[in-house]
Amino acid sequence: MTSVLFIGQEGALQSGDQIRAVYLSSEALAAARSMRDASFSQLTAGQHGTCIGATGLWEFCGQQNETSDGFTTTLTVQSLSESHVRVTAETRWREGQSRSGSAVLAEELFDWRAVKPIGDWTAPRLDGSYAIEGQPLFSSIALKGDIAFVTSAYGEGGKGLQAFDYSSEGDPLPVAAGFDLGVAAYASLVSGDVLYVATADSSAEIQIFDVTVPAGLSLSKRLAIINLPGDGRARSLASFGSTLFVGTTEDAAEPELFAFDITDPASPEPLGTLQDSTSVFGLSLHDGFAYIAGSMDAMELRVADVFDPADLSIAQGEGYNLTDVHDALSVATVNDDLLLGRRNGDGIEELVLLDLSNGAIPSSSPGPWFQEIGGSVPSLVAEPGGRFAFIATDNISAQLQVADLAKFRAGQFPVVATATTLTGGGRAIAYDAQRDRVLLATDRGILLFRPGP
Repeated sequence: MTSVLFIGQEGALQSGDQIRAVYLSSEALAAARSMRDASFSQLTAGQHGTCIGATGLWEFCGQQNETSDGFTTTLTVQSLSESHVRVTAETRWREGQSRSGSAVLAEELFDWRAVKPIGDWTAPRLDGSYAIEGQPLFSSIALKGDIAFVTSAYGEGGKGLQAFDYSSEGDPLPVAAGFDLGVAAYASLVSGDVLYVATADSSAEIQIFDVTVPAGLSLSKRLAIINLPGDGRARSLASFGSTLFVGTTEDAAEPELFAFDITDPASPEPLGTLQDSTSVFGLSLHDGFAYIAGSMDAMELRVADVFDPADLSIAQGEGYNLTDVHDALSVATVNDDLLLGRRNGDGIEELVLLDLSNGAIPSSSPGPWFQEIGGSVPSLVAEPGGRFAFIATDNISAQLQVADLAKFRAGQFPVVATATTLTGGGRAIAYDAQRDRVLLATDRGILLFRPGP
């Protein structure tokens, strides 16, 4: 009995250490955001500690912070451009031989004062395209630099996963052309030099690849796999810091949301699960909550509290119930806006804008706002400034649609541009903020758009 009690206490201590480490890392990121808001120039590259200065504001001091109970936090700033940095907060602890660990959180910060040129997306132009014979049915896009990793069905031209280089003007070109995943894939996510892929493999639903050299993508670069309960249920991915979240289709006996520690991508560790009566088709993280586009008829948007990945739970208030029963397929958050895309249906609008300014659960005032899209919305994304949203739809005459979010909030007609393709319905979309480009994946093509005129 003594041994069992000791193990239980040790587990509780380790859980408490993890929560404290996450808090300290979160505090360091909050300090970086505060410094950014005061003056972006304060975010100098390098490794730092943080403290409250003589003026009562956050500033850098030393190279790390140490607490009296053995936690050490470092904040590393990496410059990506004159107005764009990546900040990584890592907290480590060690007490004795058995209690040690780390919590890593990362965020990209922009200088909101900088006048960043964004083109005229009221008149998008096709830069180039790449079409594949057959029906690969592309399904998601993840970007790393100027490489797009695109998932698809398997067979009829689909390899499950392909990579395209869109660095030059003109058509996206395939790289790692000999690669073959060997199974269909549904979702993809890039974090640093690591690619995470949600697949139909019944014993390796999540496959993790080293993509330091994207053109060298091969099965030999696979770092690890994650086998989820059930067969090929994974449908959506999201990450924050050192935590990977995986959403799956509904199962009466198994969880639908999983969290994994990916501090070491080659050895992912399970953290927590959440069972809920919905399929998680879309997943977006915002301020410690996961917003789920799902299949629950009574609440198409579900909200989960994921601040502690080891203790996932449905948030108080649970979510938002939309009219009728059509599934939500996609979700995106930016600033205080939440965009939800739905399956096509008579008598409903497929695009919904919800307001998050009053808390984690979308409020019924102001909003919500609705827009008819004329087709299902399997994928959507908002550019970081929150001015435009880009929508992939199977509308036969407007597979790409561009929405002005300010007009949407004002109750005006928000769709300011559309584009038609010859390669089938729109299935996935991504926005490259550095190049101000949009990539659209359709049934059998990859299309690159630029702003006009």
